[in-house]
Amino acid sequence: MKKKLVLSLGSNLGNRYAYLKQAKAKIEQALNVTCIESQYYETPPWGEKNQAKFLNTVFTLETDVNLSGVFHLLQNIELQLNRTKTKKWGPRTIDIDILFFGNDIVKDEDLTIPHPQMHNRAFVMIPLVNLLPNFVHPVFQKTITKLTASIENDTTNFLVNL
Repeated sequence: MKKKLVLSLGSNLGNRYAYLKQAKAKIEQALNVTCIESQYYETPPWGEKNQAKFLNTVFTLETDVNLSGVFHLLQNIELQLNRTKTKKWGPRTIDIDILFFGNDIVKDEDLTIPHPQMHNRAFVMIPLVNLLPNFVHPVFQKTITKLTASIENDTTNFLVNL
């Protein structure tokens, strides 16, 4: 049975846009799907402030791959795109987080779903409200629109000149 997978992606090293597009292509190829993406937003760093701005987006897709398979696939894609974890909230070529996996609620040592801090982060919520304004968060039982209304929007639309 297919489930809605919602991902948050961010990059603040190198060609940020290219890393996000490469991640999308790799996800689509690996899962044999088409991702629907939000607008792109430039955002200040969160946590560790002394670094370049991030470019963020959110993808949704439908998959029949189980959560463990998806998690390992995404970690592998991060490695393929030169993700190195030097410090918490540090700079990175790519960061891919699972926000939702259907309405599943998961908490184990490797993964918490829905993402536990997403509702506090404009760089996640603003792109997410573009795609799923009426989606009900399975823990808070509020729509994405309602959750987004309570955070400060520090994002800037990123227009790509191709």
